[in-house]
Amino acid sequence: MNLRYKISLSLVVTTLVPVSILIFFVFWHVTNDAEKDTKHTIQNYLQLMSSKLSDEFYSSIREVEIYAQIEQVKSLEPSQFIPVLKKELLRQNGRYEKLLVSDKKGHLYNTACGNIAQDYKCTFDDTDPSAKPKFLTSRKYWQETVGNNLSEKNVTHLSDPIISYSTGVSQLIIATTVFDDNQLKGMVGASIEWDRISTMITDLTRSIFSQFNWTPKVMLISSSGTYWYHWDQDKLVRLKQNEKGEVVKDAKGLPISVSSNIYQEPEVGLHESHTAMMQRLSGITEFTLKETGETNYLFYSPIASSQYSIALMVSEKNINQVSYELKNLYAFIFVITLCVFMFAAIWIAKAITDPISRLVDQANRLKEGNYQAESDDTGTGELRELSQTFSQMAKVILDRQKRLEMSEERFELAMKGANDGLWDWHLDTNKVYYSPRWKQMLGYDSDELTEDSSTYFNLLDNKEHKHLQEEIESVRNSDKNTFKYKVRMRHKEGHLVHILTRGIVVRDDEGQAQRFVGTHVDISELTENEEKIKKLNSDLEKTVKERTLKLEVANRHLEELAMLDMMLNIGNRRGLERHLNLTHTRFKEEGQTYAVLLFDVDYFKKFNDFYGHQEGDNTLIQVVNCLNAHLVKSEQIYRFGGEEFICVLPESDLEKAYAQARKMVEDVKKLKIKHDKSHYEVVTVSVGCAQVGIDDVTWEQVIRRSDKALYLAKANGRNQASNTCFANEKIMDSKMA
Repeated sequence: MNLRYKISLSLVVTTLVPVSILIFFVFWHVTNDAEKDTKHTIQNYLQLMSSKLSDEFYSSIREVEIYAQIEQVKSLEPSQFIPVLKKELLRQNGRYEKLLVSDKKGHLYNTACGNIAQDYKCTFDDTDPSAKPKFLTSRKYWQETVGNNLSEKNVTHLSDPIISYSTGVSQLIIATTVFDDNQLKGMVGASIEWDRISTMITDLTRSIFSQFNWTPKVMLISSSGTYWYHWDQDKLVRLKQNEKGEVVKDAKGLPISVSSNIYQEPEVGLHESHTAMMQRLSGITEFTLKETGETNYLFYSPIASSQYSIALMVSEKNINQVSYELKNLYAFIFVITLCVFMFAAIWIAKAITDPISRLVDQANRLKEGNYQAESDDTGTGELRELSQTFSQMAKVILDRQKRLEMSEERFELAMKGANDGLWDWHLDTNKVYYSPRWKQMLGYDSDELTEDSSTYFNLLDNKEHKHLQEEIESVRNSDKNTFKYKVRMRHKEGHLVHILTRGIVVRDDEGQAQRFVGTHVDISELTENEEKIKKLNSDLEKTVKERTLKLEVANRHLEELAMLDMMLNIGNRRGLERHLNLTHTRFKEEGQTYAVLLFDVDYFKKFNDFYGHQEGDNTLIQVVNCLNAHLVKSEQIYRFGGEEFICVLPESDLEKAYAQARKMVEDVKKLKIKHDKSHYEVVTVSVGCAQVGIDDVTWEQVIRRSDKALYLAKANGRNQASNTCFANEKIMDSKMA
């Protein structure tokens, strides 16, 4: 292999390979981060959809539970509850498709049907007095709340998608048990049209995933694996039809609905995902589509207050779209880089080897006695100079001798007239030559100082004597040939001058030091500048620390503001969650019990409508201040939402909390804030009390019990406290045990 190819290959290996490794490392790092960021963004968006759907379900569940407390419903007399439910249906303005009631036998009563001849029971022909009645006994929500509720517990159930018996529309049912005098009477429920939920999911999908240029494939899956919402319409709940397109009915004459299930999918990864959904987990599952072999990802998140999970299927191509674009960009950059480096390597090799080839030819001519220089057009100026050097070698030797003599003369002159101070110490005679500049640095004339080593040490700062003597002996007795150190010397006017000494050691054939030759440089200004820089750095560091401290204080202040309701000057829901997380952790680790009080301002909507929102805000401030006056330092009040407030009472049991709540209710009434739309004629509050129990895994369970107690307080006439849930709690308090 000739020299040109060797040089080209060496340049490619030493430059292109490291650059290629760097490009591929950056490419891998950037694309990997892009993929992770995309997955994280999609998961966050899906959890946002889950949160919004959870709020929708939770509000409906709470309303149905309120219906179960209405006296007319508890009576289970159709003549009493049907007018109430129809009025409520109109008030909801289309939120519910219908409201329904069922007794312990499974008879169906609702706002959409009713046979007057059979005491308003829904029948297969409401115009026929002898028509066969419809029963809900085959419905799972009736079995959960009534049929299989042998222990007669208070049960609320959110159904899977079903087809309505009475209206034939797709719907889901929220049902809860109805008790009267602690006796199970039946159930009350609300039907939500599937189209309303479907539209909500569609709108959320469009708004949340609008930034992506691929179509979101969203599905809603129940705990049984049934698809409630699916981008493929063929997998949605529908009525079963025969070959003629007629609806197929069961033995009781009721239409049969058909649904699709995630376990019907051939991909095992989807089945594993649903197992995680049943455990109320969020996550991402990677799987391969059996049909196409394409890698896909399933993002899923549970919907609180329900047995459903929201899921989104995205192909690997869409996930890695940004990565693919980056791959193309880096591939293009790599190809361009490869071409540039190859061209540069060839050009550099040619530039190096061409002159060498011509020099070889010239050397061969010189060997043959041909001293004629190449013509000017045979190469570059350097090549011409080397050719002339080869042809005039003898003359060069003579010229070099002359240049050496001239160089020695210049060196001698330079030694005498150098701007830096020069000194030459002959160790055998102890004689030291100090140049005029050396003496001038210290303010002396050329004939004022004796030329021996004592002059040096006499001018040296006393603090430097020992250190410098040790340094000289160390260099003298070692094999070092150079030395450098900083000293301070006394100026003729009395001040100290900072000096940098650099020199060499001249040794004999046996390695013994014969002379020290060096220079002095005045570095006083440089040293002063270094001290200034140190001071500036110190001041800058101090300033940075002060500003960092201020920034930390500001950040803490912003964090506190983020957890504060600005109008009422109390904690908001985020602050409540933080407080309850700490309090419940202390309960689980140390057994320290706590209680919560859930307040609601009675008839506050009527107050706002009558007096205006400004007066409503002022009233909330007065009520909060009154409640806050009853709390000690460890007890806090938070705004739970609207006119609802929660007091967290650490180290308090239910009995103490209930007594405190009653006092707070009385004091709010004593404020005598006028309220003409309340039958009390003043602003009052209702409160539900609850204490953490031994079976409470999370603080949300305590909140739910206080919420139920609050509704009982309202159902019993408002302006009172309720601790009805006390009997169902298992208290951790050792005193009560």
